[in-house]
Amino acid sequence: MDAAEEVVMFMSADVVGSTSFKVQAQREQSDWLEAFASLFRELPLVFMGQLAAAFIEHDDVPEAGVWKVMGDEVILMAVPNSAEVAEGLTVAFCNTVRQCDARISERWPLNLRGTCWAASIGRRNRRIEIPEMFGGRDGSTYIDYLGPDVDTGFRLSAHSGHGEVIVSPNLVESLAVRESEALQFHDAGSAVLKGVIQGRPFPLWLASADGAATRPATPAAEVASRLAGYRRALKTEHGIECAAPVFGTAA
Repeated sequence: MDAAEEVVMFMSADVVGSTSFKVQAQREQSDWLEAFASLFRELPLVFMGQLAAAFIEHDDVPEAGVWKVMGDEVILMAVPNSAEVAEGLTVAFCNTVRQCDARISERWPLNLRGTCWAASIGRRNRRIEIPEMFGGRDGSTYIDYLGPDVDTGFRLSAHSGHGEVIVSPNLVESLAVRESEALQFHDAGSAVLKGVIQGRPFPLWLASADGAATRPATPAAEVASRLAGYRRALKTEHGIECAAPVFGTAA
């Protein structure tokens, strides 16, 4: 990452089974709105509680909050200034998705899946101001983010399971090199993501916290080595510049 760039993290919680649930509710003449209103109220609060727990031994808790709501998807955002802060945010989000998935599935035939991804804003990805959109109670200009690494996160969201969080490789590699016990990483194979790295298979990695995963974990050092090798192979064999780790120097 260049010195002038900053890292933005996006954390998406997406409701699974929402369309069929709404159709069934309409047939039964019951109110489906309660489920989504409840989730949209509770999830940010749960995340803030998990964030406080993740940073309980730190002087400051990073600022984070809801960036936007898109249909049945809530997207949180934060601007971490180090891999350590990004790790804490990821831990908090993994625990939030797991906890909220358990809550929502107990009450309704719905589940939650998560996606956590990062983008270095500056060269590959850009910040854009849209004055015509209302940006908040103080009337500030609305800010959006555009770029290939921002788009990739939305492509990843379909590849996590109930209560799971899939994480972009450029963030996984940054976290894995720390070899912390706070996070575990799980190989979920690969998939072709529309418009990403020219249609070549894209590595899928899940993250879990507090030993709550149901899948086998891969040692962090191995995860970092495999992802670094993947990036090098794309560049040398195909001339494709894959997103480098958002923290640290790309090998």
